[in-house]
Amino acid sequence: MSLSEMEKETVIQFDESTNLATVYTASYTVARSLKKTGYRPVKTTKGGWWFKIPVNGISISGDKETTQIG
Repeated sequence: MSLSEMEKETVIQFDESTNLATVYTASYTVARSLKKTGYRPVKTTKGGWWFKIPVNGISISGDKETTQIG
């Protein structure tokens, strides 16, 4: 069974008590990009990957601007 584009979500969760973010993704493209950057999943399931990455390593690009978190 293949996921639809809408189901290939990525969730970034972090709080101010730690400098690590948990990134969950069901997108092979996002998981591959994180792996190419050097991050390794801390958990995997069929169709899902969880990563722990430094908050300052997160950058979100939009159509009009890019935001660096941390």
